[in-house]
Amino acid sequence: MKTKAEPIIVEHFHYDSVDSDTKPKTDVQVSLTEVEATGDGAEEKMAAGKIFQFSVPFTVTLDGFQVSGLIRRIVQLLDFNGEPSDISAEEMQKLSRPLVEYIETLTYQVTIVAIDHGVQLDFQPNDADSDKQ
Repeated sequence: MKTKAEPIIVEHFHYDSVDSDTKPKTDVQVSLTEVEATGDGAEEKMAAGKIFQFSVPFTVTLDGFQVSGLIRRIVQLLDFNGEPSDISAEEMQKLSRPLVEYIETLTYQVTIVAIDHGVQLDFQPNDADSDKQ
């Protein structure tokens, strides 16, 4: 599927120290919202394919720290005029993967500074995440 993607936006990213006995938690969700182009050339732009905002709110708690936040990106699916449910799980994973990689990279970079060693996250989709959203 051909796309035209805007830059990834980090709406917010938080690092917090937590007690070392805090239970580990991983909550990374991908949501998809259809958006409409506005302004000059909006009709022409919308004729090229539907536009969606991918949003990834997340909270990850590990030994001694927690990261949380929201990362988003606008993506136009060129020559696609269907519904979000028409996008395959594989394609959704491919389109949202760069946002998830941002979480992994930010966490690594922040933990290098905060706790003197980088923590490498490696998010992999599971069966529940594979459902179309």
